[in-house]
Amino acid sequence: MGIHCEYVRLSPAELRRSLGDPPWAQEHLDELGDAWADEDPLPPEKAPFFSIEKTWHKLHHLLAAHGGMPVDIIHGGAELSLEKEMDYGPARYLSPQDVAGAAGFLGSTPFGELARHYDLAAMRRADIYLLPESKAEVSSDLDILRRRYQELTRFFRAAATAGDTVVLMLT
Repeated sequence: MGIHCEYVRLSPAELRRSLGDPPWAQEHLDELGDAWADEDPLPPEKAPFFSIEKTWHKLHHLLAAHGGMPVDIIHGGAELSLEKEMDYGPARYLSPQDVAGAAGFLGSTPFGELARHYDLAAMRRADIYLLPESKAEVSSDLDILRRRYQELTRFFRAAATAGDTVVLMLT
């Protein structure tokens, strides 16, 4: 199955409730995740829940190598207390201001600029979580990363436009 990076959009009211009621937050995040897994997912710009699945570590590596990202969209933000402890670190959330900064950066940074930093040998040395596609042609790996990056950009743009908080989870 592997480690996935998942995102949830929360309105300001949902964030306030989540901060004051960890059992409610847990239930809400679980319901959104279950709906995403059980149904045909909405396009990222309309989805309250979104996953970049196993591409998270490579995208994080490419963003870090490129530099300039105003906030860490994988490990950043403040901790969000939940009822259950997560296996790969706590849930975290980015403020609407951080979401807007991330959306601006993602929207103004074409994937081609990140792809220049793609070095499979260096990723292996750095113990970057590799996809099965990494054993295939580099072009197919880059195609998957490009698609996920574009979807992530659309998700963050929509969250920023709505003034939402984004919860980050490694599951």
